[in-house]
Amino acid sequence: MSSVLIAATTCLMAADETPAAKAAPAAASASAAAAPAESSSPPLVNVEEDDSSIAKIDRANFTLSYPSSWKEDVTAKDHDANLNFTLVSPKNSYIQFTLLPKAEEPAKIVGDTIKKLDGPAITTLSKTKLEEWGNHKGQGYHLKGKIVGSFPGGVKIFVFSSQGYQVLIIEEYFSDELRDIQHDLNYIRENFVMKN
Repeated sequence: MSSVLIAATTCLMAADETPAAKAAPAAASASAAAAPAESSSPPLVNVEEDDSSIAKIDRANFTLSYPSSWKEDVTAKDHDANLNFTLVSPKNSYIQFTLLPKAEEPAKIVGDTIKKLDGPAITTLSKTKLEEWGNHKGQGYHLKGKIVGSFPGGVKIFVFSSQGYQVLIIEEYFSDELRDIQHDLNYIRENFVMKN
C-alpha cells in the first residue's frame, strides 16, 4: 500500500516543484506510513491539567504547545525544524506545518496541495470550505473520503498569512480514531502561534 502511494506522489511531484507542491509529498508519505490501528490506546490526558503531558516548541518564527504523546517526525527527508515539520499522533493521524514565501498566493497553494493529495492520499467524497484554523483566519478545504483509497478519514488543507510567510497546514485523520484525538487536534490548533 505505502509503496504505491509514494510512487504515485513522486510521479506527481516531478511535474511540479513549487514550494506548495514540495510540501505535499511529506503529507502523502506520512499518510502512506500510517496504517489504521486498533482503538486500544489509553484515554487522553487532559493537557490543561497535567503540564508533564505538554511538549513545547520555540523556534525562530513560531511557538507551539502540543500533547507530548504526539511526536515530531524528524526522520522525514524534507524535515526542516524552522520551515517544514510534521507532528504525528500516537495513532495514525498527523499535522504538517510548512512556512512558504509570502509572495505565493494562498489560493494557489491550497489548489496545488489539493491536486497533489486528492487521489494519492485521499479519494475525496465531499469538500467543505474553511475560513479558520484555530485562531487563524485564512482559506482552505476539509476533504472527507477514503485515505489511501480504503480507510474513512479526512484531510484539512489550510493557508494563512503571517510575518512574511504563507503558513500551510495539512491535517490528516482516520475516522475511527478521530474521537480519541479530537481534543489533541483542537489543542494544537489553538497553540500554534506565529511570532511578531
